[in-house]
Amino acid sequence: MTSSHDYIKISTYILMIFFIAIIIPLHLFPCFVAGFLAYEIIFAMTPWFERLIGGTRARWLVVSIIAAVVVIVMTIAIVSLVSFLTSNIQRGIDVTAETNRIFSGIKNRIPASFPAFLPESAEELKNEVFALVEKNLITIRNMGRSFLHGLLTILIGLIIGAIISLNKPSGRTTYFREQMLQRIQNLSSSFRNIVFAQIKVSLVNTILTSILIFVVFPLFKIHLPLSKTLVVATFIFGLLPIIGNLISNFMFIISALSVSLPVGGVMLLYLILIHKLEYFLNAEIVGNRIQAKSWELLLAMLVFEAAFGLEGLVAAPIYYAYLKTELRGLDLI
Repeated sequence: MTSSHDYIKISTYILMIFFIAIIIPLHLFPCFVAGFLAYEIIFAMTPWFERLIGGTRARWLVVSIIAAVVVIVMTIAIVSLVSFLTSNIQRGIDVTAETNRIFSGIKNRIPASFPAFLPESAEELKNEVFALVEKNLITIRNMGRSFLHGLLTILIGLIIGAIISLNKPSGRTTYFREQMLQRIQNLSSSFRNIVFAQIKVSLVNTILTSILIFVVFPLFKIHLPLSKTLVVATFIFGLLPIIGNLISNFMFIISALSVSLPVGGVMLLYLILIHKLEYFLNAEIVGNRIQAKSWELLLAMLVFEAAFGLEGLVAAPIYYAYLKTELRGLDLI
């Protein structure tokens, strides 16, 4: 009987590895994230409502609230984001002139020996973009289809996550069912630890950066170009562990250099200090939860990015956390 149980347990590991391995090649990773996110939110909120109304009705209420909130928030977010990012245009600022000023400012402030990697003007940038679009028209068309496919799978994932959260556990159980549910529970726990922890880290990073841009710099009459857009990008890119901060920081330094070299230096120093703080935050919020160091996550991200592209980059921390959870459960690490 024990030998039979061992084979059954091994089969659940094989099935789980197979399932999570085909998620990205089948382009179902957005569905995977949305489904787990919906389930985790419902699971976290249900106890609060059970105190008021109890039973299954609490979960139905949570699902109804989440559905309404998703629709309302998506509508408000789209309208607000468009208004937020185009506020400069609404105030009558010439975007072309502003872009030319940024490129000109950077060119005048960096050494002449430094390799040129930016366009000379907005006109040159436009020509380069058009040339890039013309060369990659088929790829861009496929990206549009992929975006629509991703959006559809996200909606399906939200529905599946809600349905699973409302499903009542069956009274009949088997050893295979117990072990398979344990694998799924470990994956769910890894997802929760990584995603919600990274949201906290990104939020702290965005708040600290916003303080410098909207509080400290204005005191010295310094205003960074496209600052609102950069803050939004900081939070979005910050959801990608390690690599996301490098992308947003590069954007901030380019914007600061367009004002002056000292402002660029201050921004660089400030971002370095924030990163030092983030080492402690990652160690406390992310590292302690999955007991992994930054280099481990970075190595996993590099391997998954090479294998699966951008989706692999996002999936790597979740999959790596799950791997460590299972290995730890087997007392192998």
